[in-house]
Amino acid sequence: MKINYTKKELALIFLDGFLNLDYKHKRAIINLYDDVSEIFTYPDEAIWYLSENVSKSASNTFNLALNSDYLNELLIKYDERGVIVVTEESENYPNRLIPLEFRPICLYAKGNVNLLNANKTFAIVGSRKTQVDVMRLTESFASDFVNNNVVIVTGVASGGDKSAIKGAIQSGKLILVTASGFDYVKSETNRDLIEKTMQNGLVISEYAPEIPPKNYYYPIRNRIIAGLGDGTLIVSGNLTSGTRHTADYSLDYGKEVFCFPYGIGDKTGELCNNLIKDGARLVTSINDVFEVMGYELVENKALNLTDVEREVYTLIGDGVNSPDLIAIKTGKKIFELIPLLSSLELKGVAVKNNRNEYTVLK
Repeated sequence: MKINYTKKELALIFLDGFLNLDYKHKRAIINLYDDVSEIFTYPDEAIWYLSENVSKSASNTFNLALNSDYLNELLIKYDERGVIVVTEESENYPNRLIPLEFRPICLYAKGNVNLLNANKTFAIVGSRKTQVDVMRLTESFASDFVNNNVVIVTGVASGGDKSAIKGAIQSGKLILVTASGFDYVKSETNRDLIEKTMQNGLVISEYAPEIPPKNYYYPIRNRIIAGLGDGTLIVSGNLTSGTRHTADYSLDYGKEVFCFPYGIGDKTGELCNNLIKDGARLVTSINDVFEVMGYELVENKALNLTDVEREVYTLIGDGVNSPDLIAIKTGKKIFELIPLLSSLELKGVAVKNNRNEYTVLK
């Protein structure tokens, strides 16, 4: 998988290869040059910067690397691992990340890098402690997105992230963002899904392959998820959940934030309810998202429903989600509704949560 990188790309790959050098110093060195490839021809500015702002040892290491086979060794390492390096000077660097103040210098990628600049993208994230019914709903939403040519962006954790992955993975319209290098994918709980995504979707990280995960990498990683999505759906999370960082980044970037609503006292959805109170959009059906985002929803004509089932199904999709409210709207008795609601569940087009409320799945 030999890749021909430009001189500017090589300069950034070289600079990002210094794993013990902080981002702020790498960015400062880049800003010293009008053309970053001048690092190779005029290295004295970078060497001076490192000596003055980091250490004499760092400047010596940089100088030695310039006069050795270090860059070629990096390229061989990435090639052997099947890693494509997308730098901020690359043509396929995601346009959505360019405006970010702390955009990644390099993205290490496995899979279809064309997804980085897909026409429509949407982030879906949630807590590891996501209720089963919400996980099913999230999977259904993700499936609806990809069936309408929207690429899903998410993390790699269990719970909400995993549900989004499962709903999108078969389509290949899926970008996963990890908080470690690729050498540590096998230690992830959902490694099978990650490895499958590498084959038909895309997995990216701002960390070189040999970088292990650290707790503070996860909130930093979430700025990429938020940046890549045109909007963000928060499906679950308590008030201390790391999912909050993704929501905050999305709001900072001026993106639309959507949330599933939760009942009073439900700790797994406290974050969602708080975000809704602060102005995030409440979501009970996929239509709520598509209308705001301007996406055209392709009607699923495969639903095999009777006329009365379709009436109930439509009401649930419009937010009339409790049996009592449905009974009022349809004029039916509760005992008449129960078989209809059970039929919708059996057909996989509606799901009931632990508050006896229904949500459509297709």
